[in-house]
Amino acid sequence: MKQFNVTYVEALRDNRVIASFYDNSSNGYGSLGKVGLTATPKVFRKLVDELVIPKVVPLEGNKVTKLSSALLDGFECYYGTEAGNMVYVCFSPVNVPKILPLRILTELKSMTNESDQELDSHVRAIVQNFHEELLSYHDSSTAEATEQDMQEIIQLMNDNIDKFLQRQERVSLLVDRTSKLNQSSYNFKRKAVRIKTKMWWQNVKMCSAITAVTALVGTTVFLAVHYV
Repeated sequence: MKQFNVTYVEALRDNRVIASFYDNSSNGYGSLGKVGLTATPKVFRKLVDELVIPKVVPLEGNKVTKLSSALLDGFECYYGTEAGNMVYVCFSPVNVPKILPLRILTELKSMTNESDQELDSHVRAIVQNFHEELLSYHDSSTAEATEQDMQEIIQLMNDNIDKFLQRQERVSLLVDRTSKLNQSSYNFKRKAVRIKTKMWWQNVKMCSAITAVTALVGTTVFLAVHYV
């Protein structure tokens, strides 16, 4: 049976890399459009830093988001967030079942991934369990499952996951827009308070000036009447 694997996984805390996983056993590496750079760890690192992290929207629970835009030819990008400003990013070849990167990102959240060795071990263990489950499906079938049967099942699974991820992305966008709206509202409120305070002080200064001028005029008139 065909073996599947993701190509790159990165764990970040406070937008700083704490561990990364890279596997180049899959065929069909992509390139950065006209630039023609091969999909190396350095390229993935640059993509995460410049194009993925700015789009990350923290979501509670075991939610995984797929970026709708293709960052690298032949690859799909997924990310998940966790409490403590943790972000997990995964690049997976397009021919890999979509359930695999989702499963990796979900299960990594319950594991300690403070080094490349730990992350590598965990990712490979998750991938191994995934293949064992596929093999068990072969063994438990009443009819002998062919490679074509498996591909049809994977395609059906991918279609369902795509629909789920599209809804998830809309949720992420909604959360992001709501957060920005709340921030804009908060900034507007602070600005309004500052303007109100500034206007109050201007009124105080004006009243003080009028009072001082009135007192000065009154004093001048009083002196003029009594001493001139």
